[in-house]
Amino acid sequence: MTAGAVSEAGTMLREKIVKLAAHRLKVAESEVELGHSRAAVRGDPSRQVTFGELADVAYYSPQQLPAGMSPNLEATARFNSPNPIHWANATHACTCEVDTATGKVTLLRYIVSEDVGPMINPAIVEGQIAGGTVQGIGGALLENLVYDDDGNPLATTFVDYLLPTATEVPLIEYGHVEIPGPGPGGYKGVGEGGAIGSVPAVINAINDALAPLGVAMTRLPASPASIVSLLEEASR
Repeated sequence: MTAGAVSEAGTMLREKIVKLAAHRLKVAESEVELGHSRAAVRGDPSRQVTFGELADVAYYSPQQLPAGMSPNLEATARFNSPNPIHWANATHACTCEVDTATGKVTLLRYIVSEDVGPMINPAIVEGQIAGGTVQGIGGALLENLVYDDDGNPLATTFVDYLLPTATEVPLIEYGHVEIPGPGPGGYKGVGEGGAIGSVPAVINAINDALAPLGVAMTRLPASPASIVSLLEEASR
C-alpha cells in the first residue's frame, strides 16, 4: 500500500516539477529531463534550473508560475490496491545452545532469506529485517510483563523489562529473493518478514536442543527460569 501511494504521489509531483521547469526554461515539457536535483533541457544541459530554484519560485514568486498551478511543490495521492494482500515473505533458520544447568540460551547462528520484491536500497531492507528479527528474538527470550497480585506491573523500567542487546543477538546473515509482487513496482512489505518468523525459529531451535531430554517450550518467553523449571519437571 505504501509503495503504491508513494509512487502515485511521486508521479504527480514529478509532473508538477516538469511543468514548472518547462515554463521557466521556455521549452515543451517533453524536452525537460530531471536528474541530480535539477531540471535541464534535453540535448542542452547548460540550460537548467535547480529544484531549489523551482521551489523558491513555487512558494515565494507565485506570479511567475504557469497559469492554474498552485503555489507549492506538493502532491497528495490515494492508492487502492486491486490486490489487497501483499505478503511479506521470509524464511528464518537459527542454531542455539541451551545450558541445562542455568537455562541460558545462546544463539549461535541466524540466517534470514526474505522476498520483498525488487530492492530499492538493500541496506534499508537488511536494516528492516534486522530490526524485526531482533524484536522477535526479544519476544522469544526476554520480554515479559509481570504483575503483582493486585495487578500492578512490576516491569516499569528498562532495568526490569528486558530487551535484546548485541550480546544476545548473533550476526544476522541475509539472503535476498526478488520476486515482483502484484502492486506498483512489484514492491512488497519487509519489516513483518523479520518480526513474525524469528519467534518460532528461536523457539523451535530451543525445542530441538531440548528434545533428547523430553522437554518442549510452549510459552513465551523462553527465560532461563522457565527452561530450568521444565527440565526439573521432566527429571522427576
